[in-house]
Amino acid sequence: MTKRDNTLRNRISALLALLATHSALGQSAPAEPAAAETDNSVLQDVVVYSERRAKGEAAQRVPMAITAVDQRVLQDTNSVSVADIGALAPSVQTTPVGTFPGFPNFSIRGIGVNSSIRSVDPAINILQDGMVLAYQAGAVVSTFDLESVEILRGPQGVLFGRNATGGAIVLRTRRPSDRFTVLGDVSYGNFNDVNVNTSVEGPLGSPNALGKLAILYHYNGGTIANTNDGTFVPAKFNPTGARSDHATGNVGDIDELVVKPTFYFILGDTTRLSLFTQYQRSHDDGTITRNFQPTGLPTTQVTTDYGFTPDNHGYSTNVGNVGYLHLSEQHVIAELENTVGPGLLTTNLAYRHVAYDSTSNLAGTPYTGFIFLDNVERNDEYSFESRYNVNIFDPLALTAGVFYLRSDVNVGEQRQTAGPAGAALPLVYTYGQFDQLTNAAAGYLNFDWSITQDLKLSAGGRYSDEKKRINYDPLTRCGVVSDVGCPQTALTAAKRWTNFSPRAVLNYEINRHQLVYASYTAGFRSGNYNPRTTDTSGVGVGPANPENVNAYEIGAKTTLLDQRMRLNIAAYQNNYRDIQQVLTAPGGGVVQTLLNAANARIRGVDFEFLYKPIPEFELSSNLGYTNAAFLHFNVPVAGVADPTELSFAKIPKWTSYTAGTYTYGAPWLNGSLSFRLSYDWRSKFATDLPNTPGLWQSAYGLTNANITYTHDAWSVSLYGRNLANVYYTETKARNFAWGDLGGAPRTYGLRAIFKL
Repeated sequence: MTKRDNTLRNRISALLALLATHSALGQSAPAEPAAAETDNSVLQDVVVYSERRAKGEAAQRVPMAITAVDQRVLQDTNSVSVADIGALAPSVQTTPVGTFPGFPNFSIRGIGVNSSIRSVDPAINILQDGMVLAYQAGAVVSTFDLESVEILRGPQGVLFGRNATGGAIVLRTRRPSDRFTVLGDVSYGNFNDVNVNTSVEGPLGSPNALGKLAILYHYNGGTIANTNDGTFVPAKFNPTGARSDHATGNVGDIDELVVKPTFYFILGDTTRLSLFTQYQRSHDDGTITRNFQPTGLPTTQVTTDYGFTPDNHGYSTNVGNVGYLHLSEQHVIAELENTVGPGLLTTNLAYRHVAYDSTSNLAGTPYTGFIFLDNVERNDEYSFESRYNVNIFDPLALTAGVFYLRSDVNVGEQRQTAGPAGAALPLVYTYGQFDQLTNAAAGYLNFDWSITQDLKLSAGGRYSDEKKRINYDPLTRCGVVSDVGCPQTALTAAKRWTNFSPRAVLNYEINRHQLVYASYTAGFRSGNYNPRTTDTSGVGVGPANPENVNAYEIGAKTTLLDQRMRLNIAAYQNNYRDIQQVLTAPGGGVVQTLLNAANARIRGVDFEFLYKPIPEFELSSNLGYTNAAFLHFNVPVAGVADPTELSFAKIPKWTSYTAGTYTYGAPWLNGSLSFRLSYDWRSKFATDLPNTPGLWQSAYGLTNANITYTHDAWSVSLYGRNLANVYYTETKARNFAWGDLGGAPRTYGLRAIFKL
């Protein structure tokens, strides 16, 4: 066993020992998932835990904008990872594309982070079984072993982990059952796409000790064709105009394995303990950038200095260095629940370790133009949360809690970039590194008061105290041959921020199936440092001060026609202040500045509709409208006369999704056949802050379909995604070359799900 393995084992052992010291706090049994309804003529409820109460509640009775997706919907929509669920909620983007592969780039209602600087906190919190992922590598997880996914739209300033300005995505792993059960989910598709997921669960020699082992494996041979196509002419660094001769074939390989042992212990009449453990490893290709040359816009350095002009051939590229991603993630989460007096005390302890090594070719050309070469990243995260739920007296309930997070991120960043246009030497090496330690603590209170039987008020607040200390070497230009002997300047910076975020929700139940509400919520995202600065004076690192959101929302949730129709609507306004923006030097240089650049107002409306006119047919739809407008810019934006006219980056004004499912059953089938057709549409959007011409994504729509045969606990599906093979991207860039990132061509395959 290696020294690293021993260190990890010791840390996990220490965590479990720490948990044992809290066993006296007590706990009552956790709320179990609602039993599946047998009446297929009505719409089913999904139990959610977003109010952090002692028991879950049906999503339709929770007065907030929340989209809840259970395992049935995940299977029906062929959602195999968290990145697939964005279409299922209005005004939500769950694209994983960024500078580096494997990192989410999520946004909700116009708020997200359009940056790959590792020291910057996310605006959308991802929580896995109560653990907030402060460093989000490896967060785009498989949905196979999840009981549910909850998408909370709007700031989460009181009840969830760290404060978040945009929202939260809550992942809940399925607890083991008390019967021996084997589940399987196997699929094979084009591009040699293989998913093999299985779990075994049941009692561990006692009805009071349950266990489950889930193993998830995914392989894909790459969806992007790497060619030697394009036009080559003699130029400065390619005097003969020779065509590139690198290996060709599909790129974008995925090779991922996840092992998830889960345990559930009944320790007494009032005590329950859940243990969630996970090992994840990925050996994938790096970021795959597809070159293009926009019509009527200037050529880039790859053309002027190397004589290469790419062909615009959709899902293909011409790249010499494909890059790689080696990701290793392990975590252990312990959730202890105990009845203490009249209430329930829930304590969550977690440890997570991530090792992330990668090479990412952001220019995506046959030549070295802009490569993050052999970058090394490490993160260790410890978190603790304890909350108490109690009914003080009949109409008044209290949720009170404390939270602590310690996250240590270490990043070494090396770049190979083309020298300035016209330079005598083709390559420049740049290197920088940082180690950032974050300590975040918070305390929160929330009261739920039943003013009358139908009128309820929920109000509370959260006090946050965050401190960051960063030791860093600014990005420094090294020798022209390699990074050997690169001069470094060791600097240190530290700062502490505090914040109080209030929340108030007033809701009125017209009847059990009709709810209206109005809410105010404040959100806060901590101040952040920018170690990518090239400034050696200690000023350029920052920090940028915290950004804040005051969110106002009114909404209605209605279930009509004897529970056969559901219509939810929410209108909101976010007053968004001191927005942290990354500004890049003109011409795509390596200099990036993180500033509190602007204030903005975001207004929008979300619709969700579900209708089951007959037991065999279900129609679902959502529509999101996001009107994000900058009100004021504190700094100039290069090349932009009036920055307040800019559109938000990567935020479509309109999103819509419609799906219809028809299920046909007959004795001669000895089962049932279901047909599902869906259409996901996004309006056009800019992909960078300056709204650069050529870096816009046009409006596009994706058509998906499933045909499924089900017999008892077995099902076989023929699926297809992006059936029209629409070409789209999720971000674009201009540096050494014009490039597209993200998007996927037509995929199809066969999927089998079984239960033994």
